[in-house]
Amino acid sequence: MIGRVLNSISISMLVASAALLLIATSGLVARMVNSRRQPVIVAAALAPWLMAAVLPAAVLAIAARQWIAVAVSAVLLGAAVATQWPLYRARLSRNRAAAGERPLRVMQANILIGGADPGALAASVDLLDIDVLTICELTPQGLDRLMASRLPELLPYHYCSTGEYGDGTGIWSRYPLSDTRRHDGFVTELLSARVELPDDPSPLVFAVHPVPPWPRKPGDWLREMELLHQLLAKIPDDAGPVLVAGDFNATMDHRPYRALLDGDYRDAAVAVGAGILPTYAADRWYPPVIAIDHILLRDAIAHEVHTVELPGSDHRGIWASITI
Repeated sequence: MIGRVLNSISISMLVASAALLLIATSGLVARMVNSRRQPVIVAAALAPWLMAAVLPAAVLAIAARQWIAVAVSAVLLGAAVATQWPLYRARLSRNRAAAGERPLRVMQANILIGGADPGALAASVDLLDIDVLTICELTPQGLDRLMASRLPELLPYHYCSTGEYGDGTGIWSRYPLSDTRRHDGFVTELLSARVELPDDPSPLVFAVHPVPPWPRKPGDWLREMELLHQLLAKIPDDAGPVLVAGDFNATMDHRPYRALLDGDYRDAAVAVGAGILPTYAADRWYPPVIAIDHILLRDAIAHEVHTVELPGSDHRGIWASITI
């Protein structure tokens, strides 16, 4: 009788281990493929959490003395670590600004269809000594609220294009802006401007917000990510530093996002080894679970990257201290 019970428990643990291994495998596969299927794209967004299922799977396999399942768990664990470790590795050799050098501070904020608290946003800009701010989901009403806050005092130069349904975008700066441009072909507004720094080369700043692949059909997201890839790749090498900030609606586990980093562009958070910095969803009872707000750099060095609370928004902001 005891033997039958133990055997039943062992089988149950093996079944549970196999189910967890299947979940972990789904995360790995979703990360690897460039699928147009919405469930696969959503699974890629959750890939680190899905891959984490390999840990309890391994524990159950060991407890059940199912050594083949243990071996499979070890292989999957190694593969999962290989995908995530590079996000943290650079912490061993973090870049630092030279003595006496003032870094440029860049921040990205999705303000939830203009609904975020403008006073809190301005306070964060002041506290963090932000020089350049990109804003997503800028509505006409949201712009009015921002203009009535302290933000214009802190960042007096701006270039904006508003939209009623979260399609608006804006660039705010401590320094004058030139070469302002609105780029066609995107559902949401994609803007760029050159920030005229007094002493350093003037960076070209992009404020981006590709449409989400969910709940809408993912075709527009895939098209806009590819269009953004082509746009950034065409910028001449002699055009100077480039900063790209926004809500990409993509994580490092989405192949279209990683494609943006194939050339000279670097994800600032990855460059400093900050790891996964979840920014969405920030308006739930639980912490944000996916990192879809990013800052990309070309011909610039990141020193530190952090998230910041945005009261009234469903995103956290992200900011980086960089040197041109």
